[in-house]
This record gives sequence, structure tokens and C-alpha cells, in this order.
Amino acid sequence: MNKIFTIAKKEFLDIFRDKRTLVRMILIPLIAFPLIIQLITTLQESQSKKEAEQVLKVGYYLNGQDEGIITRMISDSLYEFIPYEDSVSLAKDVDDKEINLGIGLSSDYDKTIQAGGQGEFSIFLRGADKEDFERFNGLIEQEKTFVVNNRLTQLDKGPLYIEPLLIYHNDQSERAEIIAKYAGGILPYIFMAFLFMGSMLPAIDLFAGEKERGTIETLLTSPVSRLQILLGKMIVVVAFGLISALVALVGLFASINLMGGGSPIMEEVNGMLTPQLFVMLFLLLIPLAIFFAGVMIPISVYAKSFKEAQSILTPLNIVMVLPAMVGFVPGVELDYTTAFIPVVNVVLSTKMLLSGHIDFILLTITFLTLILLAAISVFISMRQFGKESSILR
Repeated sequence: MNKIFTIAKKEFLDIFRDKRTLVRMILIPLIAFPLIIQLITTLQESQSKKEAEQVLKVGYYLNGQDEGIITRMISDSLYEFIPYEDSVSLAKDVDDKEINLGIGLSSDYDKTIQAGGQGEFSIFLRGADKEDFERFNGLIEQEKTFVVNNRLTQLDKGPLYIEPLLIYHNDQSERAEIIAKYAGGILPYIFMAFLFMGSMLPAIDLFAGEKERGTIETLLTSPVSRLQILLGKMIVVVAFGLISALVALVGLFASINLMGGGSPIMEEVNGMLTPQLFVMLFLLLIPLAIFFAGVMIPISVYAKSFKEAQSILTPLNIVMVLPAMVGFVPGVELDYTTAFIPVVNVVLSTKMLLSGHIDFILLTITFLTLILLAAISVFISMRQFGKESSILR
């Protein structure tokens, strides 16, 4: 055991001498969360302000009908209404982005409305700019309310005549459960991405890098077994992956506390991120880190050079973390099936932990599944590292 830790100590010293590697594995995750949240918040505020102040150009074709509907809409200063002589030119200008959208009345619109029927009109819009229609739809709803109220007045009825039911929505879900449904998908996704990236550089350098430098042969001549060398190096790979994920957690704490702005949602999220949650999440990440290392090491051992290993493992990052996207799918929860699916079970377990409704049986199954997967990956790494053709290629 002492020989394993001696190997690990030696590799730790080598890694810590490489300042560029330390920056990639520690500094980048530390500042990533504050920057990401700050960037997203700034962009959202900027875009919301821009959309709120933008004057929408709305073309209209009356088709011989009264201007009453347009007159009532013009009362909103955030819209500029432009008359057209026909619907063809109106549709063309919408398509050419000369105007945001258009409205064309049917030839019997006024007559139908006065008779108590359904007045027809067409909306010309671009599907790629649905936000414009969503804003304009508020004016359409106002016009519907105007017509309905007029008809009710003629019938000597009040507005509530057509709203016979008053429904109170009593949401039994806790705010933490709602937040966990959404935040629980993205948080483990980010942690696992940093976990993989933090493990990748040491895995490449300690195997493919040493083969390329010719130093691994010297290490193999020492009075240490190959298994001890492998385990010592694997400890370093796993440790740096966990350090990267841990620093990302610290960055998350910093971003929420420094940039939360005192909003109720941020305060709720801050209350959910307890030390107990981080301990349980970190325990789930340990076997996952071993599994990631067990995937990277055989590839790094097989590769002839640092560059070859990097070219294989970099796209593998997407493949390994892609199952985490399941956390964004509505309705997918941790159960006796998903608890056995690697990576997916970590995401769903995180959602469960954040919500506060913990099923320890499912959590135990998840943890044992990850441990079994880690053990298999270690075995595969041992087989690959034990081949002379792989080590001395």
C-alpha cells in the first residue's frame, strides 16, 4: 500500500509542477459558475429590456371593414400600425422583415360580429419570431374581451355570465420541489462535465504523456508491481477529477451568494444547498470519477501519443455526459429502473436530494451500481495496462 501512495505522491508532484494544468482544472471551474450566471443574468435583463422597449410594426388590411378594431389597438404606444391595400403585399413585407407581423380582416368581418357570429381575420407572422406574436396576442385578447362585453351588455348580462366557475389553485408542491425539478437537471450535468475534464488531462499525461516522453519504462524497472503503479496513477486521476468538481461547487456557492441579488428564488436555492447535500452528492461523484478514470486510462494506455489520446477523449466527453440530459426530460424520476442506469441515476438522485424527498433504497441502489461500474472499469484498466504491446508501443 505504501508503494501505491509513493507512486501517487510522485505523480501529484509532477502534475502540480504544471501550472497550465492547474489553471485548467482548478481556476477555470472556480470562476466558471460566477461568470456563467452573471452572463446569463445580464443577457436576460438586456434582452427583456430590449424587447419591452421595441416598437412592433404591425401591418393591417381592412378589406373594406371598419377601423374600430385597429383604433382600439392603436391606444398602445408600443405598436406602429401601417395600412395596406391588399393581403399579398402585407404577407410579402412580413416575409421580407419590413414589418414584424400583419393582420387581415375577412370581407364580412363587421357583419359577422354584429350578427353575433365569429369574425374571421388572418395573422401573418414569422414562426422564428414567435415572441412578437406573443406580445401582439395581448391586443387580440383585449379585442375579444371588448366584443364579448358588448354582446353581454346587449343581453343585459354581466361579464361573469360566461365565467360560471371560479377556481382556486392550491399548489401543494413546495418551492424547493419545483426548483429541484429544473435546477436538479443542470447542476449535476455541469458537475459531471467538470469531473470528466478534470480527470482527462492527468489521465492523458500520466499514461500517453509518459509513453511519449519515454519515462514510463524507467518507472516499470522500479521494484513496484504494475498494479501498484496503475492504482497510484489512478488515485491522481480520480483526485483531480474530484478537485475540479469540488471547485465547481465552490464556484456555485460563490455565484449564488455574491450574485443572487437577494431574490426569493436565489435565497431558496441557497437554503437547499446544505452541507449534507454536498456530502451526499460528493459521495455519488466518487465512484463516478473512478468510472470515468477507468474509461480514460485504457484509452490513454492504448494511444501512441498525448495528441492521439486527447483527440479520442475530447469527443468522448460529450458521449459520457450526454445521458445527463435525461435530467431535463419532464416526468423522468428516480425509480427501480433508472437507478441502475449510470450517469442518469446521478442526475435523478441529485433532483431527489434537492427536492428533500429522499428514498434511501433508491439512493443505495444508485451508489452500489456506480461502485460496481467503477470496479469493472478498474479491472479493464488493469487488463490494458498489463499488456506489453500497449505500454511499450
